[in-house]
Amino acid sequence: MTFFKNLKFNLKTKIVLVNVAFITMVLICFALNLSPQTFISHRVIMVFETILLICANIFNYILLLNRLKISNDEFLKYRLCRNCKHCEIGIDSLLNQIFMTTPDVIAFMDTNQRYVMCSKKFYDLFKISAPEIIGKTQDVILTRQQVEITRKYLNEVISQKKPMYYTQKIYINNVEYIYDSISSPIVSQNNEVAGILTMSRNITETVSLRHSFERSNQKLYDLINNSPNLAYVLDEDGNYIFGNEKGKEFFITGVDYTSSGERIVIKMDKFRDEIINENRKIIATGERLVKEKELIATNGESYWYEFTKTPLTNTSGDYYAVTTIVRCIDSEKRLQEQRETYIATLSHDLKTPAIAQVRALELLLSGQLGEFNESQKELLHLTLDSCNYLYDMVYTILSTCKFENGEISLNYSSVDFVKLTEECINECLTLSKINNTTIVFEPVGKSCMAMADKTEIKRAIVNFLSNGINYANTDTVVKVSVSMHDEQVELRIQNSSPYIDSDTMNRIFRKYVTHSEKFNKVGVGLGLYLSKKIVEAHNGEIIAESTKDNTNTFGFIIPVSVKSLPIKRLTEFSTTMK
Repeated sequence: MTFFKNLKFNLKTKIVLVNVAFITMVLICFALNLSPQTFISHRVIMVFETILLICANIFNYILLLNRLKISNDEFLKYRLCRNCKHCEIGIDSLLNQIFMTTPDVIAFMDTNQRYVMCSKKFYDLFKISAPEIIGKTQDVILTRQQVEITRKYLNEVISQKKPMYYTQKIYINNVEYIYDSISSPIVSQNNEVAGILTMSRNITETVSLRHSFERSNQKLYDLINNSPNLAYVLDEDGNYIFGNEKGKEFFITGVDYTSSGERIVIKMDKFRDEIINENRKIIATGERLVKEKELIATNGESYWYEFTKTPLTNTSGDYYAVTTIVRCIDSEKRLQEQRETYIATLSHDLKTPAIAQVRALELLLSGQLGEFNESQKELLHLTLDSCNYLYDMVYTILSTCKFENGEISLNYSSVDFVKLTEECINECLTLSKINNTTIVFEPVGKSCMAMADKTEIKRAIVNFLSNGINYANTDTVVKVSVSMHDEQVELRIQNSSPYIDSDTMNRIFRKYVTHSEKFNKVGVGLGLYLSKKIVEAHNGEIIAESTKDNTNTFGFIIPVSVKSLPIKRLTEFSTTMK
């Protein structure tokens, strides 16, 4: 205010400057409160208080310009600089215009808390006119309880001579409204409070939304926190951001509890670098990762966990963090191991008598022990076929268990895939005749050389070929082709059979999944699963295609020069998807 007093302007110019300052402050105040969420922040409230205090001081300066001796009674009669003869601008009309357009509820009161001037929003809110409220107290518009609460705040403003922020509930026609208010004292030159300036903003909708968000967040938090799974969110550098209590404890301290309630401590520091590298890759690619991992506890025991990782995006759509859901699958793994051990033991016990039966029947059919008539030979051939089928089934189960346990190492040699495929076709000719199908071999070239384990890759070819014959429509052709391109060998077996939808196609390569019953066939659901394992062990890819014109194609692609890679166990495989 000393700045205005020292300027050598006439009274008219000074008042214009004061008006401009007041309007600017009020407009800034309105602009700062465009967002309800911003409005309720403490920092904006402080700015809001400061602006109102400045406005109050400006009014105090206007009073001083008129050299009025202000008392409580005179303040009620005072209407700014109405008696100023040198002022050609009506400050009354200027303030009235502001009060008519402001979106906030503004009121000036004297120290007896009688209304002196109010904004249009104030009149609209309480559905009252100026003559009905000017010079009267809050008892006219508020309930007794509301008046007591408001007077408590205003009395503190007067006694402490400083602005006060508060939230109040107002009931109009039995409807509750919530307002954020700031009241600031108007202090005269002799440091006496001459009046109170109050500005209020309706935050009913904001509070309702905030409570709704809080309830929703609480429900989500309760759901996550009561989940049996461990859940947490990490940034790109592996720093913990958020999670449920169990997830936080697991990630930070490694503590978890088994299904029986046993407390275990995982050595998390052993794979933190792996977590960071995985998270950075997920954030970079935006791909979801599902994997199973065996973790070692401080007691020396190992426990199996399934990790599901999904990237999170910010408001700009950029990936910035990874949410991780961890599930202990140790009991499932133990049960699976027991089942596999039982199957492997049973299969091993069946293998010896099965091969003995096969050799005995082959000896009988050779004629070394005497000749048989045609009926007897037919019966022996049927028995031999049955024993061979049993032996192949037992061998498939044992091979699957060995592949999963990493007990098979591939013996690579140079293999001619044209000749190998011809051998497989000859072995399946009897099956083809039984199913009334014709096998047509279409090799590209006389030979197709590649490095592979001949025994294992032959098993995969036979599995694909026998499946193609078994499920083909009767009196149709099964086409087999072998080709080489881009340093890769490609084998395709195509038949005419019912369309396979995408969901079924994804399942048929799983263990113990078979559709034999649907086609009145016999099978254990390991043929395609084992074939997939063999192809992947050769660093190859499976071909599985089906069209709605009832044409299905299965096979594989493997590189010509396969590097000897360690066989992956089933539990080490991970699945990625967008």
